[in-house]
Amino acid sequence: MLNPGGDDDDGSSDTSSMLTELEPDEFPGHFREHAGRLFHSHGDLPYPLPVDGAEQARLNAQHKILRELLGSLCVAPVDEILTQESNRQKRVLDLCTGTGQWLMDMASRFANVRFSGVDIVPIMTRHPSDNARFEILDVTQPLRWSDGVMDFVHARNVSLAVPNYPEMLHEAARVLRRGGIFFSGEVGRYVAFAPGYPGNPAVDAPGATRFYRVINDLLGRVGLHEVTRSVPRWLQATGAFVDGRIQEHVIPIGEWHTSAREKRLGRAYLDTMITFAESLKPFLREKGGLNEREIADLVRGYERDMRTVRGMVGVYHTVWMTKA
Repeated sequence: MLNPGGDDDDGSSDTSSMLTELEPDEFPGHFREHAGRLFHSHGDLPYPLPVDGAEQARLNAQHKILRELLGSLCVAPVDEILTQESNRQKRVLDLCTGTGQWLMDMASRFANVRFSGVDIVPIMTRHPSDNARFEILDVTQPLRWSDGVMDFVHARNVSLAVPNYPEMLHEAARVLRRGGIFFSGEVGRYVAFAPGYPGNPAVDAPGATRFYRVINDLLGRVGLHEVTRSVPRWLQATGAFVDGRIQEHVIPIGEWHTSAREKRLGRAYLDTMITFAESLKPFLREKGGLNEREIADLVRGYERDMRTVRGMVGVYHTVWMTKA
């Protein structure tokens, strides 16, 4: 059931709904079935991936991989920002929260901080901790919170859901207090190689290169561009942020690495990348107009390179900046 609810202490009206439990007759209002997969059913929002069990498992696996890769839940200085103060409640907003795993882990770590996670589909836990809540909310629209109420706004892997990223940044800046932090984390949609592996993507990984070229072209047509190298520039262009840090974190794909830890990460990350490609098949069919043979050939070439080409990596781009 979706019950109206509000944040009484932020001075804003509640135009969303609090998620507690979804009744069977409410299910069609949030999901649609297509090609044997479950997708969101919220108007013209262009999110291309399913939201079913297989995709939720991929999101949770990716969360665990990034947590182990970074050695933390976030590379931004959250300990300092979220230190408890006697005169105000510290607050965090997680945009496109997905299954809500990052938020739940953070809420366990910072028991005195209030966490809000928002997404267009109710695939997050129905039983959040006392200091966490989830809401159904479209982040491509103005956020419902008042100016300056958030200490930290977290946006991880949102580029497949947000056609106008700069506009979202202006909203994030608006709800952040002065001295608060915005964080962006996005995995690049392109072929990359680890240092010491001077690969030429078009020559050494032609199947993966072609796959990314096709999906980026199709995603770009609905406004979902590859944004990893643009986010820092867009943040600076708002005029609302200063300082911060820009980083690139390399994730091995497959078991080519000599380190046992990296080999384990690579094996797990390969599985998520294969699932990602499989999950895009309905999008390739519906938006790209590709037939079954063309889709199978495209995905097969991508998966072959992912499994066999040594030195291939994913690049996780992170940037955080402070509200001026």
